[in-house]
Amino acid sequence: MKALIYARQSSGKDDLSESVEAQIENCKKLAAKENLEVVGIFRDLNTSGETYPISAESVAQLDKAYQQWVMTQSSKKSFRTGLGEAITLFPEIDVLLVNEVTRLYRPIHGSFLESYINQLLKDNHVQVLQVQGGSIDLTKFDQQLITMIKNQILYEDLQKKRTNSIIAFRNKRDSGKICNGCHCFGIKYLGNDKLQVIPECAEIIRFIFDSICGHKSYRSIIRDCNERWGESQKRFFYESSIYHIANQPLYAGYQYNSQHELIKNVQITGQEIITFDQWMEVQEIIKNKRENYRTQEKKRSLPLSGRLYCGSCGGRLVTMLDHGKVYYNCNKRTLARDHRKCSQSRIRFNSGIQKGNFALYDAVYPLLTIALIDKINKMKDILKAKEEISNYEAELQNMQNEIDSTYDLIRDGLASMADLRNILLKQKARKVELARKIAEIKASCVNEADLAELENMAMNDLVEQIVDKSLPAGKYAELVGLTDLRGTVYADRVVFQTIYGEMTLPRLKKKNFHCMPDWKMKIVYGKGTRFDENTRITITYKTRRKQVLANWGQLKIVSE
Repeated sequence: MKALIYARQSSGKDDLSESVEAQIENCKKLAAKENLEVVGIFRDLNTSGETYPISAESVAQLDKAYQQWVMTQSSKKSFRTGLGEAITLFPEIDVLLVNEVTRLYRPIHGSFLESYINQLLKDNHVQVLQVQGGSIDLTKFDQQLITMIKNQILYEDLQKKRTNSIIAFRNKRDSGKICNGCHCFGIKYLGNDKLQVIPECAEIIRFIFDSICGHKSYRSIIRDCNERWGESQKRFFYESSIYHIANQPLYAGYQYNSQHELIKNVQITGQEIITFDQWMEVQEIIKNKRENYRTQEKKRSLPLSGRLYCGSCGGRLVTMLDHGKVYYNCNKRTLARDHRKCSQSRIRFNSGIQKGNFALYDAVYPLLTIALIDKINKMKDILKAKEEISNYEAELQNMQNEIDSTYDLIRDGLASMADLRNILLKQKARKVELARKIAEIKASCVNEADLAELENMAMNDLVEQIVDKSLPAGKYAELVGLTDLRGTVYADRVVFQTIYGEMTLPRLKKKNFHCMPDWKMKIVYGKGTRFDENTRITITYKTRRKQVLANWGQLKIVSE
């Protein structure tokens, strides 16, 4: 007889588990004793027994108890790869070996998981053999019932242990102890509730706190830390590193309790790196800097922030002021020697023209017409779809009726879970598409009058403001978002990504700097002055080279 071995362990972060290997060894001994031929060994590390196997995603989506449980979990593992691979071999084997049945599943109360796996075992005539507990014949009602009751008791017992563990951790934290190890820079967890300060790191921490108290800029602090300790520590400091260190009260001998209140930490007493007064001073400085930054941000609109990337390293560009002008540049060049080419992605943002040198803000203006065209086309699609919503709802209901009928057949023993899975897989894509369409149509209150108003406003107001480069800052930012505009900046070009596709715009070199090209716009109206399907817009960038940059139907972008 052929057999598979399956082992699982729920907690940990390692790629190898002694617990899992011990389970496998026990199963091998049992296989030898029962004269079974082991044709495969499958394992799932650091994975809960409440999770479904891969290939059962469609069933899991219908399992409300499981979906509610997933929402409460911090782990990203929602499905088991090892068990899913084992299931594909069920038709070829006779026995599934496990250390005990909880390795196979720990079903949540109300979940389909146990029934789903049991059905697969029964359909393929696979017997479950436990090292601890013996054989389980799922074709017999009494053994199936006993297994279900046993799993429910084990699940409730596990829930009690988890609750008690959470309470114990909370009590320990409220007593002034770090209860799950220490993950902050410069402090090492020795076990047995003991913490140790690393002397060479303590010097860096004091330097950072002293520098912030001295009102140094974060950029200068980062540069100094990397120059002094980058090689010895074998790590580079970033702005996030400085924030994490500056916000850590443990350096002053304090920690947060379960109510997020500051209390004295008993493990670090006598090893404090800074005083509590200095820590509080730093928090006040950080708070004031953030408030000032928000105030400046309100005065200066930066709609492209978070949307520009370095062509050399792929990192996100950040803003900086240089002689009153806003520039986007990559800060990696100040942190590591292998990012010297990142300086080439520096680009001026400010709007306006100085001596014929156009900035990024100006060059983006005509691309905002993409948002207008797309918005009008979507409104037309919604108005057309409103006429067909009854057909969509009927189709969706027919799909649900097919699923309900299959459930009835399963209860009567005339169909299997495999039949249901095939139906769900067949319906999945179409069902999601129909549900999305129906939700969009019902959520929309668009009518013909709204469409006519937008078409007139787009042509008469917004396009005119784009041509004149006079859009209000808020409207400019809104259209950038609707266009989903993103750009990768190189030394000689900017590659823009939009909802319509990609377009490359060259950067023109003038003496020792680069600027963006000027442009003009031509509009060919459809019927009257409305922005209808016959309207055509041609944007021409003055790049000194004649070519078609993009052709997106109603919008064509060329250069001359």
